[in-house]
Amino acid sequence: MLHAHGGDIYGAAVEAGGSPEEILDFSSNVNPRPVPETVREAIRIAADSLGRYPDSEARGLRRKAAEAFGVSVDSVLAGHGTTEFIYALPRRLRPHRSVILAPCYHDYWRAVEHARCDAEGVLASEANEFVPDLGELETRLSGVNMTFIGNPNNPTGVALSADSLRSLAGKFPSNLFVIDEALADMAPDSVGASLLAAPLPDNVVVLRSLSLFDGLPGLRVGFMLGHPDVCETVERAREPWTVGPLDQAAAIALLESETDASTIRTELMAERERVRDELSNASGLRVFRSQTNFLLLKITKPSITPSQLCERMLKQKMLIRNAAGFRGLDGKFVRVTIRGADDNARLVAGLRIALDDSSWR
Repeated sequence: MLHAHGGDIYGAAVEAGGSPEEILDFSSNVNPRPVPETVREAIRIAADSLGRYPDSEARGLRRKAAEAFGVSVDSVLAGHGTTEFIYALPRRLRPHRSVILAPCYHDYWRAVEHARCDAEGVLASEANEFVPDLGELETRLSGVNMTFIGNPNNPTGVALSADSLRSLAGKFPSNLFVIDEALADMAPDSVGASLLAAPLPDNVVVLRSLSLFDGLPGLRVGFMLGHPDVCETVERAREPWTVGPLDQAAAIALLESETDASTIRTELMAERERVRDELSNASGLRVFRSQTNFLLLKITKPSITPSQLCERMLKQKMLIRNAAGFRGLDGKFVRVTIRGADDNARLVAGLRIALDDSSWR
């Protein structure tokens, strides 16, 4: 069972013979925090605006995002999730050669292919816990026009320091570095992962999302931050009205809310480490270290494939991610997301049952 993205509880419910509400989703990277009441209220009020077109340039939202991220308004675009910009950048800028740091989120590859541009991958080694060798990456960037890097990375959970990426970008001024920070708020402050802590180099674009840490993938709101000239170039090629009035209002309310991100992150990461310790003791799994809210698992039991493990979990009404769709991983990986303690207890117990062949004869 392969899904292009995680979180397809609707398809999973059809396969499991139940309703979507019965499926416990460990396949998407969404933080399971409740929707803030201020966001709900903003959507309710904005419903009165459905009889007119929304602001096609999302001016109010862009101003609020500029304040939140510490950039000028002309250095930020708001879009239909970060996915819009992942596809828009190669489509508009037409790089002759692209490099993608892998294993990685599959839409980087699809976006470059859709734009009919050449791309090559630079693979982080499993032997090094998938921590990229930036020295090797540097040797591959001569003559490259665009480089995609997820930081932290999906599906490995590895986070690189912003200083190391800033140094790399400085050596290749004609290469546009697209740094996907959709998971940056998950990484501990000690890593220093986000490039937004200091002014961005002219050849760096940062993508940020409200879907994962903020737990609002249904909003479909993301941001592109970069040099005003790059933003203007992408803006000229975009379709109008990609962010609806309800999404704009809800996103503004979220950005205005006082969120104790540090406490949320600390609690979530403590739970991740607890689950990691428990799964590390499960026979048939290798668990990789992560700086995010998910864990990459390698099935070391020869008799079980990722598809079989996913199917066995789904029979228990739990959806996990078959990682075979991520280029750069062989066919032995799955990914699981951290939820609350009770849900995670079900995950650990369910995986132990799924790994026991005697339970499935």
